[in-house]
Amino acid sequence: MPQANWSSASDSAFTLFDDAFYANQLFLLGEAHGVERIQEVDFALLKHLNARAGVRTYVAEVDCSKAYFLNEYLRTGHDGTLRLVFRSWVAGTEQWGNADLYRKFQRIREWNQTLPAARRIHFIGLDGLQDQPLAADYLMARLRGRRLRPDLRNRLDSVARLLRNDADPKLLGALASRTAEVLRQARQQRPATLGEAYNDVKHLLHNLGYRPAGLGREVILFANFENLYKIKQLGNEKMYGLWGLAHVLQSPVQGNTRLLAGMIRESTLPLHDKVVSLLAMFSNCQMLYPTASLPPTWQDAGHAYTRTTKFNHDGPLTVLTGVEELKQRSKPGSTTLFRLDAVGAATARQPIAVRYAPGIPLGQQIQFNPKLPASAYVQYLLLVRDSKAVEPLQP
Repeated sequence: MPQANWSSASDSAFTLFDDAFYANQLFLLGEAHGVERIQEVDFALLKHLNARAGVRTYVAEVDCSKAYFLNEYLRTGHDGTLRLVFRSWVAGTEQWGNADLYRKFQRIREWNQTLPAARRIHFIGLDGLQDQPLAADYLMARLRGRRLRPDLRNRLDSVARLLRNDADPKLLGALASRTAEVLRQARQQRPATLGEAYNDVKHLLHNLGYRPAGLGREVILFANFENLYKIKQLGNEKMYGLWGLAHVLQSPVQGNTRLLAGMIRESTLPLHDKVVSLLAMFSNCQMLYPTASLPPTWQDAGHAYTRTTKFNHDGPLTVLTGVEELKQRSKPGSTTLFRLDAVGAATARQPIAVRYAPGIPLGQQIQFNPKLPASAYVQYLLLVRDSKAVEPLQP
């Protein structure tokens, strides 16, 4: 199996990438959130793909509202705008509410300012709504300066009011559905209604109906990708994103369950066969984890977050078959990239096998199809050894 040492300060990390790799349209990096070094990898890979493949669209594991304010931050550099994006993560003690991710967005903006306008990075958010009050701010921003029929304006104002009050999703969904129909009719009668903001507002209203309809998260992610691919006219765009590791798996897991990358691969979208996945796995890495979500014996008592080594891929909870061999081919403290789909590589023939510790609920396990090779799920593996955890924005 070909391999390369990864260094954010060197192009040596990218020697495994051939012309076929760069010919892809969607590049996905999967991780387990909360490990520091992946933020460095993400930034380095984004810069490389921008220079080598023309990637400028970051498809992010955030919702449309957060993506909008991330883009506003990239445009203005206002720290208060970036803090709006992190508000719900910090309040909810989520892994995303960390200083390393915050600094990475700052670095992306600094780097963006050195690029020609046509090559600058912008974000597109695929997730379901994560912060209803922020969605209200987003809606009002997209309506600013628009002249609308009073009945449509009143309905949209009502949507914003319910969002600010964190209203029941069913109530919001019903109002959003009726408002979307009024919006559609207004557009037919007056094509200029909302102008270029029309699709963004319509997209937000549709998102408000997803949870009441009982849609699962992967279905929501794909629905948003499919819609944004069309309305943002992404047919010729190269795209990249960092995601939770399960979302980048391209073949079905147990129960014939397809995740985001697999849904894209199985779709009729023109890029369905131009998706490449890289998966980060961890050895002796620390992860920042919400303390309240851990068993009492693992908790750092009195702290909102705990730094834990329990979630590595060489144990104790999860052991990926073959990880010890990969560790022998790498050095402590290193990050090493392996190509799984190389001609002659065993991973192009052999399946992925995972062993879980006793007591791990089935719903928290990912079981791979033993009839499929590892390369049917991801094409590259990134072994990260001995990384620190990210640091929380608030202690």
